[in-house]
Amino acid sequence: MKKNLLLFTSPLLLLISLIFIGSGDVYVAADFVGSAACAGCHSENYGDWKASGHPYKFSVTPGNEGPVYPEEAVNFQTQWMDSLGDESHTWDDVAGVIGGYGWKARFVGTDGYIIGTAGSSFPDAGMGHNQFNFYGGEDHGWVDYDAAKTTKLYNYGCFKCHTTGGDTTGTWLAGVDGLGTFTEGGIGCESCHGPGGDHIVSESKDDIDLVYEFAHQDNAVGGLQIGDDIQLPNPETNDVNFLCGTCHNRDYKSPINASKGFVKHHEQWDEFIATKHGAALTCNACHDPHKRVIWDGEGITKTCESCHPNQTALINHSGTSDCIDCHMPFAAKSGTKRGASGFVGDVRSHLMAITPDTASMFTPDGAWVRDDTARSASLSPAYSCLGCHNDDPDDLIPDKTLEAAALSAANMHVDVTSVRQHAELSLGIYPNPSSGPTVISFTLAQAEFVNLSVFNTAGQMVYQLRDERRPAGSQLIQWNGTSNTGAEMASGYYFVKLTAGNLTSVQKLVMMK
Repeated sequence: MKKNLLLFTSPLLLLISLIFIGSGDVYVAADFVGSAACAGCHSENYGDWKASGHPYKFSVTPGNEGPVYPEEAVNFQTQWMDSLGDESHTWDDVAGVIGGYGWKARFVGTDGYIIGTAGSSFPDAGMGHNQFNFYGGEDHGWVDYDAAKTTKLYNYGCFKCHTTGGDTTGTWLAGVDGLGTFTEGGIGCESCHGPGGDHIVSESKDDIDLVYEFAHQDNAVGGLQIGDDIQLPNPETNDVNFLCGTCHNRDYKSPINASKGFVKHHEQWDEFIATKHGAALTCNACHDPHKRVIWDGEGITKTCESCHPNQTALINHSGTSDCIDCHMPFAAKSGTKRGASGFVGDVRSHLMAITPDTASMFTPDGAWVRDDTARSASLSPAYSCLGCHNDDPDDLIPDKTLEAAALSAANMHVDVTSVRQHAELSLGIYPNPSSGPTVISFTLAQAEFVNLSVFNTAGQMVYQLRDERRPAGSQLIQWNGTSNTGAEMASGYYFVKLTAGNLTSVQKLVMMK
């Protein structure tokens, strides 16, 4: 049911026709029919979707009742009405809840404004204390969300990505004009597969979209902009990345938005297309679109090991860290940052590539992720490494400096038998693995001052030889496997760094006692 639409319109349950079935039952073919209509024939997918976060992006709350979330969502809901704003509110004041499933909750008042913002008609307007943050079962408390703004209406500009069948006309909230309408609160089946009225009647695959490509009605770009190219929705294709990108970005453009030291939320599309994966894979290459990932969900269908067996086999990292701990760290933030390092948000990044240096991954003004000739869009070891190695003084994970983290990251997937060469400096180590005394060999094109350093996997320097003048030619340095204080090195991985003039080489050494 591919539609030749650039911008879609969807009046609330637009009636197309009446179909009379021989049994006497009357079926109404509608433009949008609601997700519940899909449950009868697609019960498994419907059940998986219902237990994901998509249905709860916006919950309309009739009467004096709050939303009902799946049992896995530890969201501290019983505290909401006790602590919202000036603590005078009841569910009678709330027309709907934004989120509340995985990260945070905001509350739309019966006047259409976000409660606690300056435009609200409630007595505590402008006082804030109106966004409740949580993640992974942790209570991160209340913050003041846009308390000073005067136009924080919950209209199409907000709910276009929180609801299904959004339209700029009409209003979804009785008594408040001009908000726009939607056919279903939350991201329903028809958000991704398009209006299901014809399909409900015919039960034919030809009358439903596998991928519903559309552009939001307020999208000035007309589609999604990648660099200077604008990609428009194509009703004849099934571009999963375009569909996901419709909402998983902030401004329909590819630069990655950032703020206060983190990637902003809703930037997964921007991050992904900046990677090599974005040109070769679709989002559902790794995600089951019907299943959740958070709350120990089963939404990931393919792991890094599937495509990167060599890197998986050569991880110079102790402990139980997984690939995504480094390559998809929590470098983005939806509601709150966590831990003590300052480098852990609550949303995993999809940048994946790591540039192993000490430079910031953000532009000087902090508004964007850097993506230029000097540094392509990528993660910094600050987020990939220090998010664990500096996050908790009592977690038994060794602390690291950013310099040490960058050094470790540069050699994380180096084979023990290989030599990492920089310019013309070649470094060899024998024996490797070693049980103690080790010979480091190298060749100098001219006389240089040589510095030799040995680091453990925590990034701590355990041995150093400084400013030793060496002539041109083949050189040997023997290290007896002890620190500068005479302590013997324990078994494990070490990194030997040799610097001669402007040349540097790093080689991994395995100690086996």
